[in-house]
Parts: sequence; structure tokens; C-alpha cells
Amino acid sequence: MSGDNVRLGLVGLGWWGGELAAAVRRSGAAELVACHARTAAAREDFAERTGCRAVGSLKEMLAAEDVEGVILATPHSVHADQVCEAAGAGKHVLVEKPFTLTVEEGRRAVAAADAAGTRLMVGYQRRRQAPNRRIHEMLVRGEMGTPLVASSMFNVSHGYPATWRAEGAETPLGGMTGLGVHMIDTYHYLLGPIAAVSAFSRSVLPDVPLDHATGLLFEFESGAIGTLLTTHFVPGAVEVAVHGTEAAAFNRRDGASLLVQAKGDAAPEEVAIEANDPLAEQVAEFASAIREGHPVETDGRVGLAVTEVLQAAVASAERKQPVQVAEFAV
Repeated sequence: MSGDNVRLGLVGLGWWGGELAAAVRRSGAAELVACHARTAAAREDFAERTGCRAVGSLKEMLAAEDVEGVILATPHSVHADQVCEAAGAGKHVLVEKPFTLTVEEGRRAVAAADAAGTRLMVGYQRRRQAPNRRIHEMLVRGEMGTPLVASSMFNVSHGYPATWRAEGAETPLGGMTGLGVHMIDTYHYLLGPIAAVSAFSRSVLPDVPLDHATGLLFEFESGAIGTLLTTHFVPGAVEVAVHGTEAAAFNRRDGASLLVQAKGDAAPEEVAIEANDPLAEQVAEFASAIREGHPVETDGRVGLAVTEVLQAAVASAERKQPVQVAEFAV
């Protein structure tokens, strides 16, 4: 590792924690020096496999002089408290999505980072996928005309893991919390703020906790309409499409390909794109922000905007009616 690399600690060492550790290595800008999980066996095993040291608590990690920033891959409900604790210790934070489950928690975390002058980044890396970057460029240049409708889907097939993720309090609206929030952020990036949401979320399968089928209908402030479908129980599919008056663009297979269909074309055609590594790029930007002091793209306020929509969606499902996002943004 280079002596210029930013030194990070990782809290939460499950499957996704392992993916984040690998992204730290690929970033070329950071190194993992400490890790923590709730059980000693888990953290000692992770430390041995990744070459960092195990620490017994978040407090111990935040007190370490060689830890410049922390990555939080922890239960959603503790994000706000942990961000505040890290900010109080002068540590920068990259926190996994969703940022928080409520707007109140998110505001508290943003305020703590602002007061401490530390960088706060939220893990919405899918907006960085090469197809999404290209679609954004097309929209900015006016090549797609006026966007009118959009569709997205985020499905996996493995059900809910036997961890805290299977707890109802951590996973409102089923797949929306762990999966669908990525699409809300991507929509914000591509199409701007969401004004209203109508949510449908149901438990369908026997003997399986939490909701199994979730669908959202969005009205953007621009007037465009979008949809989002998500579940943990069907063959995997991660897709985003934007349809404008002059062209439509399709991000297929979770960023693996981009198709474009101009007005008048009979079918979309694949467009050549250069593959990228959104997760490693996110870590590299976090490290650069720590070293250089510049802002990050998906900061706390970007994360908070997604939480506002998520909380509105939960309210919509409960009330069985559309909900204005402004109700939670005031």
C-alpha cells in the first residue's frame, strides 16, 4: 500500500462488508487498517483474511490515531447514532444505504457532520454506473428531449438473509429498504426531485417474513412519471429506463449494458460503453475528499433526500393513498 493511502476502519463485516473491503483494495486510494463486528470470532476471522486488525468496539476504532475515516455497513437503525459518534471523534464517514430510516435521524446525522467539519458520504454507488452516467449526459445535452416516463426494477432471488436484515423494523416495504432505495437515488440523479409517491407492498408467500412484492409510482417535480418494482424472491433483474420525447435509454443487467432507441427506431440498439467499477470509484472519491477536503457527490443531504421519499412511501403504503414528499421534507 502507498504511504499516501487514506486509512479506514470498517464496521459491519457481513457479506456486504466483505464487498466493501474488496472495493477499498481496488480503489488504489485507501487501505483498511481496522475492523469491528459484534462477535469476536467474526472480527478476528475478518481481520485475518483482510490483513487489518480487529478492534473490540466502535469507540476503540474512533479513538485510533491511524483511522482517518470509517465505513459503516451496520443495521439501518443505528446509522444516525454511529455517524454522530464518528463526527464527534473527528472521523469522516462513508455510511451504507439507506442513510437513515427517518428524516429526523438523517437531519441529526447531517448536523453532526456539519458541526464537526467532517465528510459524510452515503453509499449510493449505482448512479456511478457507466450507463447511468451516459444517460445523464444525454439528458443534460437535450438528446432525449423532454423526459416523460421512467421505469426501474431491482430484484434478487435469495430471500431475506438470516440476519438483522430480516427484522421488520430494519426493512420497511420489503425490498425497498435494501434494494429499491438505489433506484430512488438514481432517479434523483437523472430526473430530479420526486414530488409524490404511491406505494403498494404486500406479504404474499407463506412462512416468509416481511413484504414480498413492492411497487411504487412516482410523480417528479418536472411532471414526469416513474415506476419502481422490487422483491427478494424472483430471478435477479436490475434495470433502469428513461423515455423522452426524442429518445429512450435502457440500463440493463445492473450497469452491464446500455441500449438507446431514438424516436422512429423500431427497436433499441446497444451502445458501446466502457465498463467501470462504481464501488471502488466511490471509495476513491471518499478517500480523495478526506485528503483534499472537497465535497462528495452523494453527501448526507443526497442521502436525506432519498430518506424523505422512503418515509413518504412507507406512509403511502400505510394510508393506502398517494403522499407528498414535502410532508417529510419540511
